[in-house]
Amino acid sequence: MKTQKKIVVIIVLLFFFVPAFSQFDTEVYDSTENLILYQRQRTFGVVLHNLGLGIQFRSGKRTSYFKTRMWEIEFVSMKSYKQVKVLNPYFTNSRRYVYGKLNDAFFLRGGMAWKKLLNRKPYWGGVELRWLYGGGVSLGIAKPYYLYVLYFYDTGNGFYTYDIKTERFDSSSQSWDDIYGRAPFTVGFSEITFHPGIYLKTALNFEFGVRSTKIKALEVGASLDISPMGLSIMADNTNQIFFPTIFLNFSFGKRFNKY
Repeated sequence: MKTQKKIVVIIVLLFFFVPAFSQFDTEVYDSTENLILYQRQRTFGVVLHNLGLGIQFRSGKRTSYFKTRMWEIEFVSMKSYKQVKVLNPYFTNSRRYVYGKLNDAFFLRGGMAWKKLLNRKPYWGGVELRWLYGGGVSLGIAKPYYLYVLYFYDTGNGFYTYDIKTERFDSSSQSWDDIYGRAPFTVGFSEITFHPGIYLKTALNFEFGVRSTKIKALEVGASLDISPMGLSIMADNTNQIFFPTIFLNFSFGKRFNKY
């Protein structure tokens, strides 16, 4: 809930910030560019969503004055709504970890998106509004989440010793105070599994660049990853199929023509 509130606050602030920023853009406006209809575009983007982060690349072609078709590829991390980091207070230098977590999850998306022009910016600048929708195939990537687990042994005379072993979470044998912390992220790479599926998305695209050849845009929208085979992030929600998120995407790039 805290993450969702932060996203809402960011969206509200950006609605006020983007128009103001566009008025103070230091780029020199070239009115002759307004007479040219650019057919192609390429953009790079940074994605912030309520369950993780990601990067994006798009390459598009204008199909009409109002519509642009784009190929896109994205790579995003994915958390669970239920995961909370905890710390074992009984040991110094213990590491934070997520109790009950089975896998670190990521999605590699590849598909098509269409942008439809809703409101053209005035000749002096401002914000141009487009509606974006699309989807495609996605590949869920699950990397096992390993923990440092404590095992205590009675040495006699009321004394105990312990070992630390690297294991995955097991609710039948581990409680929160048996866990020292998270193992390094690199542990478990040889056990990665792949989960094919599809994704859908829709968004509003606010473009506030001054020059027609340079793209600066903010997107606010929602996406849904669907993994028919199921992908497990938390032990109490195994084989999760649907992964809905809301996102912000800041992208920059260029428009051009091929002659």
